[in-house]
Amino acid sequence: MKEDRLSKEDWLETGLKIFGQSGPGGLRIATVCNAMKVSKGSFYWHFKDRQDFLISLFEFWRKRETTALIVFVENAYSEPRDRIWHVVELVTLGDYDSATELAMRQWGQSDENVSASLEKVDAERIAFFTRQFEASGFDTETAHLRAIAIYALTLSSDYMQTNETKAALEARLQTSLDMLLEMR
Repeated sequence: MKEDRLSKEDWLETGLKIFGQSGPGGLRIATVCNAMKVSKGSFYWHFKDRQDFLISLFEFWRKRETTALIVFVENAYSEPRDRIWHVVELVTLGDYDSATELAMRQWGQSDENVSASLEKVDAERIAFFTRQFEASGFDTETAHLRAIAIYALTLSSDYMQTNETKAALEARLQTSLDMLLEMR
């Protein structure tokens, strides 16, 4: 990459890839610069220091993996079930970067500011699912409980060792969503 053409987003994209592989402890300025084949001066053009980079990295991840996804889904799909399924499918069957999700959560274990920010991410995601269940006819409390259930199922699917084929996983997730959408 040519240093004069790198954007802040280029740095953050590369940083997220490295972050997902090594976590915050392994994310060094030199490592990112080496991966991008540029000098540290290029880094300091966009960021004050490593801490500024880490804060920017978290915010970039949050916007892309939460806020922008929610906006896209709410605009692209009119039916609540389709909205829920698109998110579940992307995270569990698509190319969602679960390694970075896990690294963010590990980081939150040792940094109270990140932990507080992750609580906001979880609240934003659960609020999205809650709105979809409310739009499906559930009262707020029931919608919220079902939202937590689908969110937990979605996040945990990548970490469970079920030996399912992709088709079997998809069928299980579809059935789980159908069960959560059933009125009782």
